[in-house]
Amino acid sequence: MRTELLSAITTAISTLTQFAVSQELPWEQNGTPLYRKNMKKVYVDNARVEQTTLIPTLNGNEVFQNDLISEVYLAVDAKNPPSQLDSAITKILGTKSTINVVNFGSESDYTVDKDEDVLVYTFEFRVNQATT
Repeated sequence: MRTELLSAITTAISTLTQFAVSQELPWEQNGTPLYRKNMKKVYVDNARVEQTTLIPTLNGNEVFQNDLISEVYLAVDAKNPPSQLDSAITKILGTKSTINVVNFGSESDYTVDKDEDVLVYTFEFRVNQATT
């Protein structure tokens, strides 16, 4: 999922001159996340799987819902946010429909945290799959 999301976000924001997409994972260096050091760069994390029982059965053949979840990070200066920030948010959220994974639903949302003078946008992409 990370590869598809990385490609979709790269394509989506390619017309925005104030932002770039990093191929690196959002790791930490000396306790500081890389996306906080390299503001206006989008970082896509590896997907993780959360499994929940969708339909419980008596014979043990439950139907499960696997949620592939990937987080995307973007940090900007809180005092001087880029003029293309709203467009970047819209374009990043819009990539949920381009993720090429067999699924029966996908969602995207984001939160904003203020850390000193930096706004950190954390986007969550969730792709639902049913399995038995």
